[in-house]
Amino acid sequence: MGEDVETLKRRMPLIEYLRQHNWKGSPVSHSEFLGLCPLHQETRPSFYVNTRKNVFYCHGCGQGGDLICFIQLSRHLSFRQSLACLDLQTTPSDDSAAVLEQTAAFYQQQLDHYPEALSYLNTRGLHDPVLIREHRLWRFFVSWDASAVIWSLRIWATLEASRLSQGKRERATMAQ
Repeated sequence: MGEDVETLKRRMPLIEYLRQHNWKGSPVSHSEFLGLCPLHQETRPSFYVNTRKNVFYCHGCGQGGDLICFIQLSRHLSFRQSLACLDLQTTPSDDSAAVLEQTAAFYQQQLDHYPEALSYLNTRGLHDPVLIREHRLWRFFVSWDASAVIWSLRIWATLEASRLSQGKRERATMAQ
């Protein structure tokens, strides 16, 4: 099992995992980064990541370790659960449909974890959570890119127009 754990840790460096989870660190040296600790609230950076050793240490809360330890602490998981979580995130999939579904699940999770994204969609006229989820309209707002927003709104307008015209046709059919 020890060899498998090391292989798993090599598949995803700690710094890459942190960046995928929106951690912002500044380089301190060639192999060290410093940023706010994702494990507790703080205003001054005290969280160090050593990319050469693939470990972290926070001078604020005193926590440190490798990627698996970080997953345990940040997600409140056991060692085995952390291994399973990391394995799911790092296992390459040959099935492109599965990759797309994993990607979609990730972005949906982002929407669920960041209420400001949903709030933004609401300000743009998208209020129906079922419509957002079913048509995956949230994916265009993740980057907050203006061209993607405009394109998304065009899709939304087309869907709304289609829905309204379908309702009119149904009412016309019922009137006859």
